[in-house]
Amino acid sequence: MYQYLLTGAALLACSVTDLKCRRVYKVVAAGYFLSALLGHLIEGTAMPAGLISGLFPGACCLLVSWLSREGLGYGDSILILCCGISLGVWPCLSALMIALCLSGLIAVLLLLSRRVSRRKEIPLVPFLFLGVVIQWAGGV
Repeated sequence: MYQYLLTGAALLACSVTDLKCRRVYKVVAAGYFLSALLGHLIEGTAMPAGLISGLFPGACCLLVSWLSREGLGYGDSILILCCGISLGVWPCLSALMIALCLSGLIAVLLLLSRRVSRRKEIPLVPFLFLGVVIQWAGGV
């Protein structure tokens, strides 16, 4: 429960800055990462194999960020990395899939309504926040 609350708070804070400034602040991401690790140590759930497997979604996203020259921002990828450490690999992948589906749906709706062009960037962190909330509330 602690990890979901921590993830929700960190992603909510980052969502606000991502929507306003198109930035993810390193201080918030670092605080989230350290708090997640500390939470695992206090709860006694810090198994090295679980933490390492939790890095997988974020590491793949970092690779996509590098290959696409930040088509997916590094800040988004770092938050996904932290989410994997905090929640684990499968809840992180589930939240990421929900976020990608929601952002894709909104992008299509915005394109069809001609409110944006194809070159418009859509922030991912608010959708990642919604993905975590939906995943937590629905038990997806």
